[in-house]
Amino acid sequence: MERLFLELFVRAILVVTGTALVLYTMRVKAAAAKHSVWAVVVLVMLVLPIWSAYGPKASLRVLPPLAQLTTNEAIVPAGTLSTAVLQSPPVSTGQVVLLGVYLLGLCLLLLRLAIGTIRARTLVVDALHLDGICVSSLCAAPVTVGFFHPTVVVPEHWHEWSRAQLDAVLTHEYEHARRRDSLVQWLALLNRALFWFHPVAWWLERHLSALAEEACDNVVLAQGHSPDKYSEYLIDIARSVTHLGTRLNVAGMAMPGSFLHQRIRRIMEGGPSPSITRMRMVCVAAACAITCTVFAAGTLDHARQNVSPQPQPDPSGAPPATKYVLGDLKIEGDVQDRDELRDRILKAWRDREYDDDQKLVDDVFMRGIRLDFQDRGYFKIFAHDPVWRPLDLLDGKQRILIIASLEEGDQYQLGTLTFQNVALERALSIPSETLRDLFHIHSGDLLNAKEIRDGLRRMKRLYQTRGYVNEKTKPDTNVDDASHRVDLILRITEGARTP
Repeated sequence: MERLFLELFVRAILVVTGTALVLYTMRVKAAAAKHSVWAVVVLVMLVLPIWSAYGPKASLRVLPPLAQLTTNEAIVPAGTLSTAVLQSPPVSTGQVVLLGVYLLGLCLLLLRLAIGTIRARTLVVDALHLDGICVSSLCAAPVTVGFFHPTVVVPEHWHEWSRAQLDAVLTHEYEHARRRDSLVQWLALLNRALFWFHPVAWWLERHLSALAEEACDNVVLAQGHSPDKYSEYLIDIARSVTHLGTRLNVAGMAMPGSFLHQRIRRIMEGGPSPSITRMRMVCVAAACAITCTVFAAGTLDHARQNVSPQPQPDPSGAPPATKYVLGDLKIEGDVQDRDELRDRILKAWRDREYDDDQKLVDDVFMRGIRLDFQDRGYFKIFAHDPVWRPLDLLDGKQRILIIASLEEGDQYQLGTLTFQNVALERALSIPSETLRDLFHIHSGDLLNAKEIRDGLRRMKRLYQTRGYVNEKTKPDTNVDDASHRVDLILRITEGARTP
């Protein structure tokens, strides 16, 4: 869970930073263009959780190379599968607290958004229609609400405005309606609720609001309205809101909106509003799309290149170590409990010494890491060949660091467990029911390699007590990736019975 939150946090920062760099590099200054780009970024953030969990990933091989990638279609040899009751991985207290805090913030902001949406709908339904204009006593400032059919609602005192002020106000609000700014702002508020823990989500919501107001202000000024007069209109409406205190908290775009001081300063500074050609906008959209896709779907990976690290000579001039021991272990890749796995392997290999360094690496990887995953139901994993680095000499023993890069994949359950005589025309000398009782695992349990190995050893001993000292068992599997179930078939060659 912590990994998912961290991944979403980092990916969101990369998407926003990358988009900002594209806009800056391509000199995009038009408020309408920037608003469109940032609206797409909001949509990308909204799909990030689903994309991170289930979407395709693209490997960006920019990290130092490890060894050649090997895909283990069935790491668990059929005779080394397992028991363990099917259950969700244990959730720590910290994870429960983290999830609880997140859900609390999410629910509060979603509730606030829902109330604002309902009030916006009520505002439109209860508004009066006078001379083709929607009027409501519930608001002190003009507001545009609605998703697919936006509606402009003005306060009751609208008839006190001059003709020029009414024209400026309606031009501004109708531009909001044409651009569907209320829908974009609602999506930004939803994104802020989902990512309330991320400063980027709060910044996006405010920035989109400011850009929408700037874009509509530019349209008003382009219609020939005086910057001085238009600024006075904004101040007059803001003064009315403060005086009446009846501004409605709805999900929409309200005039004068936020950032009034910045808006007036920008209006008074004058100058033609920046524009952007269609071709340039297409290039900006393509660059932003590529950037967002790379950061949303890209996964840092190691370059594919075989590495054959050699132990470095000891600078002190001491003779080469004759024994190799595991000094440290680094787990890379998509592994949930990497720290716990590392601790288990280090503890298991704490007192083991090897004459050959490669034998130590192979044992840690094959008999340690892989079997650890198999004992927890991970039937398939994807792994790079492990590499190692020398650390130091301690008591005449060379300590080495092993780096294992892998993805644990999905957990599998046991489907059926059947026993067959290799000689199909002959029945087993020991009934299948008796053999089945030797395996402490049932259909639906997580595949546990250790329990299967223990069951095979018990079966071997039982056959020996019956005189079948040459009994051999060849495991075979049928894997259903859709249901994550593995059917285990034990093909038994009993051999001759000795007295």
